[in-house]
Amino acid sequence: MCVWDNREVSPKSRGRPPGRGRSRRPASARSSGRSLPAGWGPEGGTDCWFDEPLTGDRRSWAVPPGHGTYHGLDLERLDPDDEDERTFLLEAQHLEMEEALDRHEEMTGPGGEPMNPRLHVTLHQVIANQLLADDPPETWQTVQRLAGLGYDWHSVMHLVMGPVTEAVYETMAAKRPFDRADYVQRLAELPGDWPPPQELGPR
Repeated sequence: MCVWDNREVSPKSRGRPPGRGRSRRPASARSSGRSLPAGWGPEGGTDCWFDEPLTGDRRSWAVPPGHGTYHGLDLERLDPDDEDERTFLLEAQHLEMEEALDRHEEMTGPGGEPMNPRLHVTLHQVIANQLLADDPPETWQTVQRLAGLGYDWHSVMHLVMGPVTEAVYETMAAKRPFDRADYVQRLAELPGDWPPPQELGPR
């Protein structure tokens, strides 16, 4: 679940406007083994929200602009082009995973099944990397197509995550070379049996 809140927001931002962020206990990003930007301390808590991606803007779909703080870091100062800082931005989209990420623990997913939050964020990173590099371009084409159907950022990323998960598994676990044609075909089949956006409700 991402941090989306449709109440009292400007047309540009569908998130938690100033004063409406979700506050958490102070936490140290160093405790989880992630790199802090140079000169930034770990003091502070979490209180953040995100803009809607802009139509036709690959960069904002890869990593929507963030505001407020996550683990005491000012999200507006984080650079999506930096791998570590991009990780923080993607983690901040998943506040319900914050404690499990810090403790390197599994957690219960929406369907009641155990899930690995670190793997989940890593899959988000794979999609973000593809979008930022426009490689393969079919990923961005699919994102635009799904957005045009009315799916929000969270739903689009999770739809694309299906083919990405299958490609990663086949490449690493099954030790097969990346099958680009198969990956592109899986993208073309989206949204598959996913409910239409109007049935998903606000995220």
